[in-house]
Amino acid sequence: MTILITGAAGFLGHQLWKALENDKIQVVGIDNLSSKPVIKPHKRLIKKNVQAIDQKFLIKHKIKTIFHFAAKKNVKNSFYNLNESTENYDMTLKLLDACSGSSVKRIFIASTCEIFGYQNKKLNENSKYNPFSPYAVSKVAIEYLIDVYSKLLTNIKITSLVFFNTYGPTEGTDAVIPNFISKAAKNQNIIIEGDGLQARDFTYISDTIDALVKIHKYRKYFRKINIGSGKDVSIKFLSKFIKKEFPKAKIEYKKKRPNEIKTFVANNTLIKKNFNFKSSVKIKEGLNRVIKFYGKI
Repeated sequence: MTILITGAAGFLGHQLWKALENDKIQVVGIDNLSSKPVIKPHKRLIKKNVQAIDQKFLIKHKIKTIFHFAAKKNVKNSFYNLNESTENYDMTLKLLDACSGSSVKRIFIASTCEIFGYQNKKLNENSKYNPFSPYAVSKVAIEYLIDVYSKLLTNIKITSLVFFNTYGPTEGTDAVIPNFISKAAKNQNIIIEGDGLQARDFTYISDTIDALVKIHKYRKYFRKINIGSGKDVSIKFLSKFIKKEFPKAKIEYKKKRPNEIKTFVANNTLIKKNFNFKSSVKIKEGLNRVIKFYGKI
């Protein structure tokens, strides 16, 4: 059995690769390194665009399972650089097309709670699509693409992994928690876009990776799987907690982002019931771990 990870130099991809190797599973990792990795990539990383993967590549490496994490995922930037969103769709389309006639049997594609938008309730796997950004639209388009290819590639099981904000050491500073911490560590202002009352469902990286390993190992099939803690944390809480560790930093409020969504919270009943998911690292403990990491670099 060999697993292909796309975006293997990224936050999730790198950590999953390590976890799978610890389970003695053969991994092939690719990444085009268009985003500078926070930590040094795996020594066996193949520098390659997802769009360049073809059937021959999959057969040559005896790929049975794919975790497709590669994506342009900056929500704010997607309003100003539409090419990033179309690239998300294009790379996924070409990857699915390459799987036809290959040895691939299972594909896990990284999705996002952004596909659901704001619905004033906990979001389950069957919540309706309600995208608020071009990035979210690209991810909704991929959901429909998966439905199409699931009918076409009947011998391959395709699952969307709907991530709700996984965080932890080595996450890029474009994400809110390492962004706040890295700035505060340099005595720079912590910038909040909006009133700070917007909230997100944060899951620590080790809990997410544990869930992914179980999803792969247990072999149960679901079209979508939410990966989230089921609890929301406000941006204002994050900023105040971090400021306590870095008293010289100031909190600065700026204009809210376009189409800012008030709250995302996962209904994680499916993953708890079927994969024994536990959100074991609480938010304060997780924040302290990220502070320890980014406070030193």
